[in-house]
Amino acid sequence: MKLSISMSRKEVIFGWLLMAGQLLILPVVAVMLNDMLPAPLSDTQLNIALFALEFLLATVIFRKFLISSARLALRTPFRCLRFAALGLLLYYIGSFLVGLVIGSVDSDFSNINDSNISVLAQDNYTLIFLCTVLLVPVTEELLYRGLIFRGLQKKNRLIAYLVSAAVFSLIHVVGYIGMTSTTTLLLCFLQYLPAGLSLAWAYEKADTIWAPILMHMTVNQISISLMR
Repeated sequence: MKLSISMSRKEVIFGWLLMAGQLLILPVVAVMLNDMLPAPLSDTQLNIALFALEFLLATVIFRKFLISSARLALRTPFRCLRFAALGLLLYYIGSFLVGLVIGSVDSDFSNINDSNISVLAQDNYTLIFLCTVLLVPVTEELLYRGLIFRGLQKKNRLIAYLVSAAVFSLIHVVGYIGMTSTTTLLLCFLQYLPAGLSLAWAYEKADTIWAPILMHMTVNQISISLMR
């Protein structure tokens, strides 16, 4: 099925600029500016600032798309909630199966991104909780499902699923290149694929970006609650 809510040309252009900035520019500039401060922010504070900035930019850029999607979700609330819940079920089934594969390769495997979030949460649990549960899901769904998946889905559904899931996985591990082994990075990449695929499925079936946003919020809420 074709997704009914489209993005304007301006939203697409600025969305891709945000994507590039999130990956290549913002982290580097943030560290440079932070080092220039008389009293530099801690790693946790800097990450919180980046989460907030990316959320602000994403909601401003995609505000019309987000509002139109919200109106559709409010017209069909049970459809939105049903596919968010089914997507959540698919995610946990997929994660379980992928976990079996990962365990057979490395029985001591630990996701480096999860470990990093856990360290940040120990420093300021409340703000990291709010960021990962409320801000990050909106930003990531607008970019990886709204921008990438929606843009490709109208041309080729299979490619839309594969590319959006691969980019979603990649963005969670690329920052750790050189910090751990290639095998660990590949396993981390593999671990994020069920989320990327099930979030795209929930979006396509519900026909509103709010379904994967709600699903993503739930996954992150459960995950970070276990870190406390």
